[in-house]
Formats: sequence, structure tokens, C-alpha cells
Amino acid sequence: MAELTLSLISLAVAAALQPTQVVAMIIVLQTRLGAANGLAYLGGMTAFRLALGGTSWVLLSGLEGSIESGGGDFNIFGGALLVVLGVLMVVHALRRGFSAPSEDQAAASWLAKLETISPPQALVVGLAFLALDPRDWIIDISAVNLIAEADLSNTRSLLVYLAYIMLAQSLLWIPIVLTWVIPDRARRGLARLSAWTRDHETGIEVATATIFGLLFLVIGLEHLGVL
Repeated sequence: MAELTLSLISLAVAAALQPTQVVAMIIVLQTRLGAANGLAYLGGMTAFRLALGGTSWVLLSGLEGSIESGGGDFNIFGGALLVVLGVLMVVHALRRGFSAPSEDQAAASWLAKLETISPPQALVVGLAFLALDPRDWIIDISAVNLIAEADLSNTRSLLVYLAYIMLAQSLLWIPIVLTWVIPDRARRGLARLSAWTRDHETGIEVATATIFGLLFLVIGLEHLGVL
């Protein structure tokens, strides 16, 4: 259980440390319907993770039964997933590190459109953030796979996955809670945080993707028996 917890925390932190998602949340919270838009944005992400988790659980459970009934080792599949995730994150770090300034300008232009967003649109944006990024798919599926490997009861598996989702989205919950508790101070603080995050977005993404990419690559290779 301790190994499962540490692995899920690593995956959740990698999922959480995505500056663009945080900046988008801050922008959404500063709109006219800030609280409603923020909850809708987060709701879209939660809905996607629940749907992906449920689908993955059904497919992985069937796959695990098939592999083990044939005398195979299901851990190999989990190791392969982590290796793919590690490679994708390292490649993303390299791409972001050498990307042209025009890519950052395009992202800034897209984020600016969130200033006039409505709750239904915010929900779709939250959903799209995860649905259109293969790294998020693999991170969440890897989390489900680790839980499946642990052979917990269905109830405990669900609770563990919900805890993973909460941690993966923790950096998005924090600004929402702050706007409820201390709205005026939060508004000023979030504006400064948004500016700082935008200025250091590339550095944060490169460092995060490199560190966790190499970590998942090593863990995956250990699962495969290579290391």
C-alpha cells in the first residue's frame, strides 16, 4: 500500500503541475461569473477523469484477467505505460525548451479568450484540457492501472482514485477556495500569481516534465525488469 501511495502521489503531482491549466483557472475566476465558471471548469476536468477512470477500470480488469489466465504478468503492461509516459514527458520538455516564441504568443491569445467565458463553455474547456492532451490520458490510466494491480476491493479502489483526482486537481481548488474565503485579497494575489506563472511557464513545464519523465521512465523500466 505504501508503494501504491507513493506512485499515485507522483502521478498526481505530475498531473497538477501544469501552469497553463492553473493560469486558465485564475483567468476564469476573474470573470463576471468567476465562482460558477471556476467550478464548471473544474467540473469538466473531474467528469473527464471519472469517465476515463471508469472506462479504463473495466478494460484493464478484463485485460488483467486475460493476461494472468494465460500465465502472463500484468505488471508488464503497467511498466510499459509508465515508460511511454516518461518518454512523452521528456519529449515534451525538449519541445517546450526549444519551442519558438510564436507558440507562447498563440497560447496567450487563446487564454485571453477565457475572459468572456460562460459556465457551459468553462465546463467544455476543462474537459478539453484533458481530452486533447495524451499525457493526461496516460497519467490517469497509469493511476487506474496501479490501483488495479493493488487488488483492492471495489469500494477502496474508488476511494483511492477519488483521492488521486483531488490531489491531481489540488492546485485548481486552492484559488477557488481563496476567492470564497478572502475574495478581495485573493483577487489581487491571483493576478500577481497569474503574471508570475505566465513569465515562468516554460521553465516550470520543462523542469516538471524532465524530472517526472525521467522518474516514470526509471519506474517503468523497473516494472519491466530492465533495471
